[in-house]
Amino acid sequence: MKGKEGLHKLSLKQRIIDRYPQLSPKEKKIADYILNNHHTVFSQSAVNLAQSAGTSSATLVRFARKLGYSGFYQLRASRINELKEEMIPEERFKLLAHDENKISTVLKIAGQEVENINQTINGIEREKIEVFVDRLRKSRSVSTVGIGVSSILARLAAYLFNQAGLRAYFCGIDEHSFIERLVNLGRRDVVFGLSFPPYSSETIKSMKFCYEREVTCLSITDKLTAPVVNFSHHTLLVHTKNLMFTNSISAVTMIINALATELALLNKKRIVAQNELIYELLKDDYLL
Repeated sequence: MKGKEGLHKLSLKQRIIDRYPQLSPKEKKIADYILNNHHTVFSQSAVNLAQSAGTSSATLVRFARKLGYSGFYQLRASRINELKEEMIPEERFKLLAHDENKISTVLKIAGQEVENINQTINGIEREKIEVFVDRLRKSRSVSTVGIGVSSILARLAAYLFNQAGLRAYFCGIDEHSFIERLVNLGRRDVVFGLSFPPYSSETIKSMKFCYEREVTCLSITDKLTAPVVNFSHHTLLVHTKNLMFTNSISAVTMIINALATELALLNKKRIVAQNELIYELLKDDYLL
C-alpha cells in the first residue's frame, strides 16, 4: 500500500487497484463500476453514480475517502484533470476558445508556463541535480542530442555548458547520424539527451548505443515511462504541458540553466579567467 505522498501521485485507476483488497463488498461494487466506465464517470452526479453501482451516496463518500480524496467531488475533479492530460495535444488545442483579447492569451500562456516550472521544481529532488552536476563536471566531454524542439534545447545546453567550463558539443544531424558522431565516446564521456513527445527513434537509438557501451547517459524527459529512461543512468523529469500542440520548453530551459549555473559556480575562477581572455581577444568585434 502506498503512503500518502505516493498515493497523491497515483491516477484514480491506480488508486482503486492499490486499495481494492481493503474495500468492503459495497465499495468494490463502486470500484468495479468506475473501472468499467472510467471514461464517463466524471459526468455523473454522486447520486447517479451510486445508483448505477447499486449502492448508496454514503458508501460512495466512504469509498472516495479510502482512496485518499476528501470526497466524491474531489475524486471527480481529479478524473477530469486526468482526462485532460490523456488527450493528445492537438485535441486540447481544438478545445481552446479564441479570445479577441490578446492579453488574455498571453496570461493563459504565462500561467501555464509558471505551472510547468512550479510542478517541475516540486518534483525534482536536490540529490538528482547534484548527481547531474557531478557527472557533467567529471566528464571529459559532453555530447548533447535531440530532434525537433529538443535539438534547439540540445544546442542551448551545449552552449551553456561550454560557458560553464565544460567541453560540450551539440550533435546535429547533417552529414552524419547521431551514432556516427557518438561512436568514439568512452566511459569518461557523457551523452546528454533530451526527449519529448513524439519521442524520436533516432534519439532513443543513440542513447541505447551509448548506454550499452557504458558511456554515461543523462536525460531530460517528461515522464518515467518515456523510452529514453530505459537507456539513461540518470533522468530529470520536467513538465512540458502546452496550450498549443507542441511541448512547452520553459521548465526545460530553467533546468538546463540551473545545471550550467551550478557548474559555473564550481568552476568560477577558471570561468572568469576564460571570459576575460575571450573578451580581450574579441573586444573589437563587440559594440559597447
